[in-house]
Amino acid sequence: MRITRILAPNAGPFTGPGTNSYVVESSGHAVIIDPGPMIGSHLGAIRDAVAALRVVGILVTHHHQDHAPAANPLAAEFSVPSYGFGNFGGFQAISPVADGEGIHVGTKMIEVLHTPGHTPDSLTFAVGSVLFTGDTIKAGSTVVVDDMAAYMATLDRLAARAPEIIYPGHGDRIDDPAAVLADYIAHRRAREEQVLGVLEREPRSAEAIVALVYPELERALMPLATQSTTAHLHKLAAEGRATRSDDGWSRP
Repeated sequence: MRITRILAPNAGPFTGPGTNSYVVESSGHAVIIDPGPMIGSHLGAIRDAVAALRVVGILVTHHHQDHAPAANPLAAEFSVPSYGFGNFGGFQAISPVADGEGIHVGTKMIEVLHTPGHTPDSLTFAVGSVLFTGDTIKAGSTVVVDDMAAYMATLDRLAARAPEIIYPGHGDRIDDPAAVLADYIAHRRAREEQVLGVLEREPRSAEAIVALVYPELERALMPLATQSTTAHLHKLAAEGRATRSDDGWSRP
C-alpha cells in the first residue's frame, strides 16, 4: 500500500496548514480520501497523483467545506462512487456507507468506522492498523466537538484499536497514536473538570465560561471554543452534573 498526502492551499486559523487529501494506492488501484475544497491547483495536484492509477472511489470523512466539496465533482470525472455517511450537512454521498462496511482498493480492504463527535457524520477509514481520521484527530491541536459524549466514546474506541499510524485531516502524520489519543482523552477530561469548577461559583452562560476557561484565546477562535464548551455542558447535563436555567449553567 502506498499513501500520498496532497496538501490543499487553504491554510488558516481553522484549517492549520491546510486540508490533507490522501491517495491510497494498492496494486495499481487508488481511492482519494477527502479531496477538499474546489481549488483548481489542488484538484490538479490530485489528478497528477493518480494519473497512472485506476481510481475506484472518493472517500469523505465528513461534510465540512474544507473536506467534501470536490468529492462528487471528482467522482463524476472518474466515473466512480463517492463514499460517505450519506446525506448530511449539504454533502450527499453517491454511495452511503455505514459502520463496519468495507471498500476494496486493489488487494486492500478499507474498513469504515462511524466515529461521531466532531460532527454526527464523521467517519474514520482504517486499513489494518493505519487510520485516516479526518478532523476527529488532528496533528498538533485539539478539535471542535459537536457531541462530547459521542466524541469521548469515539476516542476510547480508536484507542482500543491500538493504531500504529494516523493520517489526520490537518497536520503531519502521527507516528505515536497511543500517546496522542491518551493526550486527547486527558485534555477533554481536564477541560470538563475546569468547566465544573467554574459552575461551582455561580450560574454562567457558555460564553462566560469560555472567557474563564480560555483566558488567552484569540477572538477568532471564540465561537469554536464556545461550541466545544457547550458540548461539554450538554454531556454534564445528561449525566446530572450540570443544569441550565434562565440564569445560565450551574451545578445542580
